[in-house]
Amino acid sequence: MIASGEIDLYTAPRLHRELVDVLADDRPARVIVDMSGVVFCDSTGMNVLLSSLRRARERGGQLELAAPRASVRKILQVTGLDSVFTVLDDSVVASGQ
Repeated sequence: MIASGEIDLYTAPRLHRELVDVLADDRPARVIVDMSGVVFCDSTGMNVLLSSLRRARERGGQLELAAPRASVRKILQVTGLDSVFTVLDDSVVASGQ
């Protein structure tokens, strides 16, 4: 799944719906969110990602973040979420997943 632009109070609900759809069935899934196109992510966006991570783990799966830009990495580090999420250096688009 590819995210882009800003993830904030106004756009986070759309991301939430998309992630709920991806995680809808009970099968364990490895969901990779390509963050290379995300220029900004506020606490609302981080909460959407975190709740989706919990939902994936409850089903025996995983949610990973790929290629976040420096500004998003900084938010992950400041909040301590860089130790909660698996953060991949390469983007999904570049790696062909």
